[in-house]
Amino acid sequence: MEDPDLLKDVRFLRDVVARTQPTCVNEYWPVTLMWGCVLTFGYVVCALLGIAHKVAIIPWVMPALIYLIALPLTWYLRRRVQSGIEERGVLPRCRKDLVFLWGSITAIGLLWTGALIVSGKIQGRWYALVFVWGSLYFIGYIMNGVLLSSEWFWAAGVMLASLVAALVAGPQFYWLPGIWMGGTMVLAGLLGRRNARLQPVPA
Repeated sequence: MEDPDLLKDVRFLRDVVARTQPTCVNEYWPVTLMWGCVLTFGYVVCALLGIAHKVAIIPWVMPALIYLIALPLTWYLRRRVQSGIEERGVLPRCRKDLVFLWGSITAIGLLWTGALIVSGKIQGRWYALVFVWGSLYFIGYIMNGVLLSSEWFWAAGVMLASLVAALVAGPQFYWLPGIWMGGTMVLAGLLGRRNARLQPVPA
């Protein structure tokens, strides 16, 4: 005769392992892909405005894209993904560790940006922002790979390669890490889509 207490303990341990084991699939890959497309588009628009010497418009490009396009699309896509998860009878979890991680990265990046602007060191050294944000993205991608899913390690590798290549090649390639800030998110989104199709999360 099976011991009911033993079965209860086994179920408890199985539940703990299931909840603590890192997932191999990022079901929110549509959100990642969308942010990558928006950031890449914004960077290209800023570059074209810079070439056309319409510098006054550049500071407004990213805020407009983020608040008018990216954030509403994030809400919509997250709701769609969560609805799909709920249809399988699973309660979507809020990853507070990831929220804290990217909140901290954004705060540090904004502080560095503000310090460079206030000190006046940004004049003639626009590339400093590219290297600051590129380095912060690299750290965030590594943590995403540990906490979320493996495709973020590929994004981190591409981000690091672009930073090193720009540093070695010199000022004429300082734009490279900037374009890959969005490009790495596109890469992570596409790899996440592939992983979600190859390894569907069981109900």
